[in-house]
Amino acid sequence: MAQLIPTLLAAVVHDNKNLMHEVLLRIDAIAADERAEPIKSDIEQLRQKLKHLVDGSLSVLSLYQRNMDKESLQLNYNTVTLADFLQEILDESTDSVAQKGLEMEVLLDDELPSVWIFDADMVRLAIKVGIQNALDFAQHRIEVVCYSEDSRLCISIEDDGEYDSDSVPIHRPSASGVGIMLANQLLAAHEDQKTGRKGEVKFERSTRLSGAALRCYLP
Repeated sequence: MAQLIPTLLAAVVHDNKNLMHEVLLRIDAIAADERAEPIKSDIEQLRQKLKHLVDGSLSVLSLYQRNMDKESLQLNYNTVTLADFLQEILDESTDSVAQKGLEMEVLLDDELPSVWIFDADMVRLAIKVGIQNALDFAQHRIEVVCYSEDSRLCISIEDDGEYDSDSVPIHRPSASGVGIMLANQLLAAHEDQKTGRKGEVKFERSTRLSGAALRCYLP
């Protein structure tokens, strides 16, 4: 039964992905009609949100396929050039950021090593959780800040949105927390064999902007 549940969930994700792709093709056809010109921007926003769902589904299915016969997440460790990795994520988010009228910038600490070893696919998914959260709440600006803290890599996605100032830990109404939980599991699969330290996610108040920060830590 334990093995069956992930398979059933993967099947649902796969079916939803196919349905979303069909809707995406239909949206493209509607957008090409000259009668849709007055609502072109609304159609494009809808298209981008749907594309985000399709891309996310493909990422989840890829991870499932890699781990379908395993009892725990299996990592494909890569030597990742941090500047290139974060620039790719920034490029992938450009349209969504622009549609929200926001600014987004990647900031790397000059003293940080140029490369780090981790599973790029899993970390990308975790970072995207942070970016999506920031997109939902930011008012003007998002920063992706990369630095070293206590011998760990930290990639922090920070925004200038609002939060419930009375809650500890930080909480945002309408945010279920499921994405953060999943991101934490993806990072926790990374473990330093020498020290036993694992990756983790912390959702805290931003120390740079007025909103929140989702901090992804890697050993």
